[in-house]
Amino acid sequence: MEVAFTVLESELPLISRGDRVEVTPYSATVRPCHGKVSEINPLVDENGMVKVKASVEGNAGLFDGMNVRVSVKRSVDNVFVIPKTAVVMRSGKQVVFTLKDGKAMWNYITTGLENMTGYTVTGDGMEEGAQVIVTGNVNLAHEAPVKVVTATSSDKQ
Repeated sequence: MEVAFTVLESELPLISRGDRVEVTPYSATVRPCHGKVSEINPLVDENGMVKVKASVEGNAGLFDGMNVRVSVKRSVDNVFVIPKTAVVMRSGKQVVFTLKDGKAMWNYITTGLENMTGYTVTGDGMEEGAQVIVTGNVNLAHEAPVKVVTATSSDKQ
């Protein structure tokens, strides 16, 4: 089965034939199904959109005209992915604070690809396994003492 969807022209360089997709119907009665991008029409319409098609394995309970959400999945090698909330600006540069020995340490970074919630990070500013500070970081200073607070079950409700 083929699923057609559109992407912004600016997102076209991020999609390639063969990329994995996850197709999730908005109705809760059908489970997500998987497939691959099969066709990209390079023609850009008047709204700046590009038509893309994906081949989905089986019919997975989908039918013509069904509203679905399509997520394109791509592996990105040799980069870190961090939440957008972790990135703050200092003197016009992107900074991520990490926790080291109870102190906030700032790390200059360069962001790359992004989605709604995260950035890929390239460059020398990050180390694998570092604890990234994602909240309360707007007014932090380098080497400021930090107290880690974990949410209790009552805070999450």
